[in-house]
Amino acid sequence: MSSPSQVQPIDAAYVLEADRGHHLDPLNMWVFDSGSGTPPTAAEITEHFRRRAPIFAQLNRRFVDVPGHLDHAYWVADDPPIEQRIVHDERVGLDWTALLDVLGGLAAAALDARETAWRIDVFHDVRDVPGTTTPATVVVFRGNHSLISGPLVHPLWEAFFGTGTEPVHFPGLGPMVPRVNRVLAAARGIARAPRAAVRYIRTMRAALRDAKELQAAGATGSAPLRDLTSTGLNHDPGDRRTLLVLRLGTAGPLPRGFTVTALALTVVSVALQRYLTEVDGQCPPDLTAFATLAVGAAPESLGINRIGWTDVALHPGIDSLPARAAAVQASLVEGREAATAATLRRLTDATSIPSFVLPMELAANRRRLESRTSPRMHTVLTSIRVGNTTSWAMAGRPLLFGAGCPPLTSEATLIHGLFGLGDDLTLTVITSPDIMPDAQRYATLLREAFAEVVSEVRPQG
Repeated sequence: MSSPSQVQPIDAAYVLEADRGHHLDPLNMWVFDSGSGTPPTAAEITEHFRRRAPIFAQLNRRFVDVPGHLDHAYWVADDPPIEQRIVHDERVGLDWTALLDVLGGLAAAALDARETAWRIDVFHDVRDVPGTTTPATVVVFRGNHSLISGPLVHPLWEAFFGTGTEPVHFPGLGPMVPRVNRVLAAARGIARAPRAAVRYIRTMRAALRDAKELQAAGATGSAPLRDLTSTGLNHDPGDRRTLLVLRLGTAGPLPRGFTVTALALTVVSVALQRYLTEVDGQCPPDLTAFATLAVGAAPESLGINRIGWTDVALHPGIDSLPARAAAVQASLVEGREAATAATLRRLTDATSIPSFVLPMELAANRRRLESRTSPRMHTVLTSIRVGNTTSWAMAGRPLLFGAGCPPLTSEATLIHGLFGLGDDLTLTVITSPDIMPDAQRYATLLREAFAEVVSEVRPQG
């Protein structure tokens, strides 16, 4: 790609997938507690975002593609009045359960990045929110995945609700152009196509050669993913979504070297084993989760979605919770280094994909996934530490807690998002009623598993 304002292939893929009906937009939400004071009005909230607009100005863009995919798409400046970004929902006074039903509907709806890459929905006077004694204000952000991914969560929250006054930098988000002449862009793409094709072929040959050498040497992480036992989770989730938000509180002290991510995976292991045993009559011995990884070593020039994953064995056959937690942690550590290296190579190689090849690559990848006869995972965990948010507020009302949920895919139909705000942990679950008809039962099992695992792994004395 010749212009830094062009969208990297790994980011553009999310827009092209949405064109094919596979929407992959994440959702973030924040809860503000007015306590004994008065809740903020719609005008106050709109004014809050208007004042902070210069701080998140880098987000104000839209996706403009080139006809026929003859060149990579561009990020073009898009700065409408803030009132066009914010929707104050008319359903005032919803209770928490009803709100989560509404948010499930929002999570199911795609955003067209060509029209608007992000928007905010505000819900006023929400009742019975966990941790509140008076109605709360809930702010929901939806952004196209080409614009927002896990590593950008902290900058996003800081930009909207932090105390800083300088523009926030969103790592990996390149510059914008004021406008694009799509005809000239197509002509430039045609002129560059032969060289781009040659470069891509060379890159793919080198990647294939390196993969064969690693496999021949028996290098860790070079073997293909094993086929797993299928469960009731492993079928198409349909178009509907179910969203759960669990305030777990603090985990307290953990064993040396034992991470919060491993803690959450162990909790999921216990709860999911019990759920599958209740629903399917058994839990597969090879219960496996994908854990997403932020690849900090990846240069920002590779784009927004500089993320990877590693498969983590959840060890349901180990009855002792401390022993199971240690095994899960070991599996996470074992896969992380190889997965990070493989992801960095994949991201680097992706920059060579010509624009006209990208749709074909995505279609081929979809066919490969649909032809699989066994799953690669049973669930997914994304773990994000936002940091200390005690001073964050909206229109003078303090942030009580926040959460987010990654999107479902046809393959990943039960996804957990763990958000650490300081030491306070919030767990989101997104699934589908076609996958998990009794999601509230699973929520209960998660709460029980969290209490048990924390109690069992906490250092004694």
